[in-house]
Amino acid sequence: MKFFNILIVTLILSFAFDANADDTTRTICNIVDYTKTLGGPMITIVIIGAALLSIFGRMPWPALFALGMFTAAFFGAPAIVKAITGVEACGDTPESACTKAGKKWDPTAKTCA
Repeated sequence: MKFFNILIVTLILSFAFDANADDTTRTICNIVDYTKTLGGPMITIVIIGAALLSIFGRMPWPALFALGMFTAAFFGAPAIVKAITGVEACGDTPESACTKAGKKWDPTAKTCA
């Protein structure tokens, strides 16, 4: 448990500065985008199955509630981050916004030219 707590603190501190700062953030955003497209239908089937198990008494109702809360937090994570920080966590990076505008990103000056 101590290792898990240290891991959580390390993750919080590593992402405390800039949401679009590094490759790790882009990788996490790619995972979030992937799970939104493929994970949505899969978790729907899981929740329907868990609800049926709860209805027939094979799964406790609090476990079904916990599954629903986990799903809401996991799939709603980008919205939760935006509500807390006011910054789009997995949106356009300055580089991609610059490229979409038809300009070139200068990484040394960190400006769009």
